[in-house]
Amino acid sequence: MPTATDLVTDLPADFEVFGQAVDTRLKALQPGTTLGDLAYSSATANTNTRLGIGTNGQVLAVSGGVPAWTTTSDVTPLTTKGDLFTFTTVDARLGVGANNTVLTADSAEATGLKWATPAAGGLTSLASGSLSGTEVSLTSISGSYKSLRLDVFSFQPSSNSELYLRVNNNSSAIYAGKNASGNNYVTGNTSIIASRPQNSTGTSFFASYYFYNYANTATLKQIYCFNVANSTTTVTNVSFDQELAQANTTSAITSIQMRIDGTITFTAGSYVLYGVN
Repeated sequence: MPTATDLVTDLPADFEVFGQAVDTRLKALQPGTTLGDLAYSSATANTNTRLGIGTNGQVLAVSGGVPAWTTTSDVTPLTTKGDLFTFTTVDARLGVGANNTVLTADSAEATGLKWATPAAGGLTSLASGSLSGTEVSLTSISGSYKSLRLDVFSFQPSSNSELYLRVNNNSSAIYAGKNASGNNYVTGNTSIIASRPQNSTGTSFFASYYFYNYANTATLKQIYCFNVANSTTTVTNVSFDQELAQANTTSAITSIQMRIDGTITFTAGSYVLYGVN
């Protein structure tokens, strides 16, 4: 372009040279050539870079610090109903689990998660048998349950007797209890009175005993006792009792003894010990 002091002799040519310079500068600012192209600042001053239009279904993302078109699968790994979006060192898919499985944390898995069958609930039978002799001892009780339940059916002694319970065969621990009426009738005993006196014949008896937090070694052991008895074949003589007892020991319960008085023996009855989840 001529300056103010130039002698203009070929004005069209001068404008042509000027126009070429302007066109070059504009191309650096707007490098797009195709419908849908995008421009972004490059590392070179006053220069933009062209990002050509992506294909159908692609989305705009960042790669290496600059805009880039990427496919949807790079944004979400999910492919199937019920999939979960998780993470390993990158985004990851955790496929839906089988029916009735539950999501469980597991540090051994790449995502830290897995689908697993839930732990079985309810009761697991640990021991069962008949009542005989002067004592029945249940030993080697697993500590892997939340609590224990001992059911006793049709207890019969050879003479009038009460049914007693002892834990870990520990006669030095102080056992105390309180029944539903608030009576302290077992204070300072060497066993828990688990039922009221029973006749040797003609009695139908059922009792259920719960040992709570039995594997814990930081608390005293608490036992809930419930029993029902009927001394005849009619419902008019039915009686029941319930008691909350405590053994003055913090040791985990690994054995339970069912006992009766002195030389009196069991003549009938059965039991089942359950682990409760």
